[in-house]
Amino acid sequence: MAYRTVSYHSNNMPGNIDLAKFNIRESKTTPSYALGTRVTVGDRTFRYAHFGVATTQGMLVSTDISAQSSTATTKLGIIAPVSSNTTTDGTAGSRFLQFTLGSMLINQLAGGYFHVAGGTTGTNLGGGYTYRIKGNTATSGPAAGDIRLEFYDKIETTVTSGASVFMIGNLYADLLPHAASGSTDQLVVGVSCAVQAADDYGWVQTWGPGSCQADGTILAGNPVSASGTSTGAGRVDQIGGPGTSVADLQEEPFVGFAMHDATISRMLLVNLQITP
Repeated sequence: MAYRTVSYHSNNMPGNIDLAKFNIRESKTTPSYALGTRVTVGDRTFRYAHFGVATTQGMLVSTDISAQSSTATTKLGIIAPVSSNTTTDGTAGSRFLQFTLGSMLINQLAGGYFHVAGGTTGTNLGGGYTYRIKGNTATSGPAAGDIRLEFYDKIETTVTSGASVFMIGNLYADLLPHAASGSTDQLVVGVSCAVQAADDYGWVQTWGPGSCQADGTILAGNPVSASGTSTGAGRVDQIGGPGTSVADLQEEPFVGFAMHDATISRMLLVNLQITP
């Protein structure tokens, strides 16, 4: 799917908006709020999001990691300051870092995170810090094959070229129905509140009573997780059903508790407990 450069990202603390203008069924082609904006109404919480593919209501949705993250943990992509666009890039006190990375659009990682896992055993290399990304250049912006990241916060410890790092875009951008077990797109962030076309903007529910589609027989009060069946994309099931192995359970993230009995393909009211 194509990344939407019109997406609005902010480092402000998500807070309540004018409830007179709040519509959980909103579906627009351009964003009204920063992605991730939070609204709490009673005991329910919602987040503003961008949908990467067409999605119906009551579907568990996940961040499309394959679209938002350019790579898994990567080593040796960081450009040494002496050879970078600005010689202070990547050093303590700077808010910029140059990185060798292909196929990135301008601001594709905006609103996301840059995590430094560290280096080899016994070394730090700037590890243990996470920085929120304000924006990035397109590939080959500062130099052939490179992007330049800008963070909201200053770098605490110089990040060296031997560090292992991970980058991901905004958690609420490029959402798609939660995939079946074994997929890389397993990061559940909420439940869709309305029918959304591809590249539309609207709300997902992350906490409190909300409707989800069942993918099995579910009993009231039981904990429910993302379904692990090949046909259960975006649906929920009781934890452990139908899969019962440890591997199955690991790939079926917990999302809440069933509030009544339900059978397969029925809508189930779930006390969601994803993000407060």
